[in-house]
Amino acid sequence: MLKDSSPSLAALRNKIDALDEALVGLIVQRFSIVDQVIEIKRSTNVPASIPERIEQVVQNAIEKSKASGVPEVTIERMWRLLIAETIAYEEHKLASK
Repeated sequence: MLKDSSPSLAALRNKIDALDEALVGLIVQRFSIVDQVIEIKRSTNVPASIPERIEQVVQNAIEKSKASGVPEVTIERMWRLLIAETIAYEEHKLASK
C-alpha cells in the first residue's frame, strides 16, 4: 500500500498561518510608511483621499496579480479595503493634530 504523500490539512493550515503572520508584518510596515506620508500631507495640506492615486494603486495590484490565478475581482476588493482602511487611518491622524 502506498503512503499518501499529500500534505495534511494541519500542515497546510500551518503554512497559511505563516503567510498570515508575514502579511500582518507587511501591513505594519506599510502603515509605518503611511505615518510618514501623513506628515508630508499635513505640512502640504494634501487630503488623505486622492482618487487618482487610489485607482493607480488598485490597477498596479491587479496588473501584478494577473498571472497568479487569483480572480481579478478578489484582488480589487482586497486592495480597495486596504486603501479604505488606510484612508480612514490617515483622516483620523490628520484630524487629531
